[in-house]
Amino acid sequence: MRQGKTLLIFSVVVFIVCNTSGQTTDRYLEKEHWKKEALENILSFWTQHASDKSRGAFYPNLDGNWKPVNDTIKFPSMIARHLFSYSAAYLMSGDQKDLSIAREIKDYLLAHAWDIEHGGWFDALDAEGKPLHAGKSTFVQVYVITGLTMYYFITHDAVVKNYIDKSNNLLEENAWDQQSGGYYDALERNWTIKSETKSVSSQLAPCSGYLLYLYLATRDSKYLAQADRIVNTIIQRMIDLGSGWVLETFDKNWKYIPGRQDEEEINIGHNIEIAWTLLRLYLLNGNVDYLRAGKAMADRLHQYGISSRYGIWPAGIGRQNPSQHTNYTYWWIQAYGNMFNLYLARVYPEKDYAASFKKGAEFWDKYFLDKKNGDTYFSLMEDGHIRQSQKANQYKASYHSVEHCLLNYLYLGCWVNPGPVTLYFNLTSNVQGELLYPLPIEKLNYRITDVRINGKDFKSTTTNESFLGLPVLKDAKVALTIF
Repeated sequence: MRQGKTLLIFSVVVFIVCNTSGQTTDRYLEKEHWKKEALENILSFWTQHASDKSRGAFYPNLDGNWKPVNDTIKFPSMIARHLFSYSAAYLMSGDQKDLSIAREIKDYLLAHAWDIEHGGWFDALDAEGKPLHAGKSTFVQVYVITGLTMYYFITHDAVVKNYIDKSNNLLEENAWDQQSGGYYDALERNWTIKSETKSVSSQLAPCSGYLLYLYLATRDSKYLAQADRIVNTIIQRMIDLGSGWVLETFDKNWKYIPGRQDEEEINIGHNIEIAWTLLRLYLLNGNVDYLRAGKAMADRLHQYGISSRYGIWPAGIGRQNPSQHTNYTYWWIQAYGNMFNLYLARVYPEKDYAASFKKGAEFWDKYFLDKKNGDTYFSLMEDGHIRQSQKANQYKASYHSVEHCLLNYLYLGCWVNPGPVTLYFNLTSNVQGELLYPLPIEKLNYRITDVRINGKDFKSTTTNESFLGLPVLKDAKVALTIF
């Protein structure tokens, strides 16, 4: 705490009740199950085992028993994914410990990973936090922005928002192909093009990672327009006309570059992600073309991309023969599949997508969760046997598992099995009347009816009941009720 500044303490509590009929006692359809899982079964183990207390941030590689392996490199993208997780945990818990860890992660990234000379985020740091690889892959830029975005969502930190916009602008100015469209995969430190390949991950991750969250936090149409442009590029350039699947990697002029065996050629996780993003955009902008495309992909995914026997989403299927599929999957694909089914249950309530969600959630809880050591396994066979047990590497952090729990918590509480939802914020606002939009999912028609500051009623000066007009705040915790 800095001396000489007065702290105004708020407590934010958001209760959301949606007009959806029907209740169930099934634990997977109870939102509190997912909040507890995030806080107790996943993130608490990362806090206990993964933090590098002597050098800062987190160990980059951890085996199935949380033992550090080859810990000489730190990855800003991985560190920022933890920033997302601890920020999301605070959003659900209001626990000061989660917020404190999130602040430490944010400070580490700003102090070590930002390129002061050229802007943007270094791809890798050494164990002490010094730049190791000076290149700038789009993947790393996107996921650092993603972590900062969730931190901004709970704090409205103006400094963090400035880094978000500077980073995003650099991607737009340097990584986006102004002639053919799409983001290049890799750039040099000075932002010249290093690789002209364009992968689906580089296109899609800005939308699902931070642009939609930024729009929901600010309602600034520029973020929605950017997401719209990216998704249209994917639809026009990356979908195989013969099979209807989204393909993985292309050259500068959008010629497909095959890179997998046939039974693994179609990445089910990325196809789920684009279908989910299409439906999210539809709820935000009402574009029925996105609804049709998302539903067509959903039907294809449910026909070929999920095991009705086990409830898992296989990692890959054949492009020419979709009946061919891998007999294993990864934790992030199963997480995306579960969230996607809940989203389908919202968009198509007359269908029984909730039943499909329950089956996938049962597989997740029964097999992916490591009951002994906490968090999840990296990959499993379709019958639930462990394929890879490591807890962390360059691509696995707490992010996918915690986002899975956060969005299940909100989707269930708002759309499927309604009931009050409690959310927490710790806000810093230097502008009188700054607006707080408290819900990070695509539900825009809620009402804020009660606000409490330090246990006392607070009367907002705004007339729109879906956001809160704020006074000038310094490290403030706010409490409000939404119906």
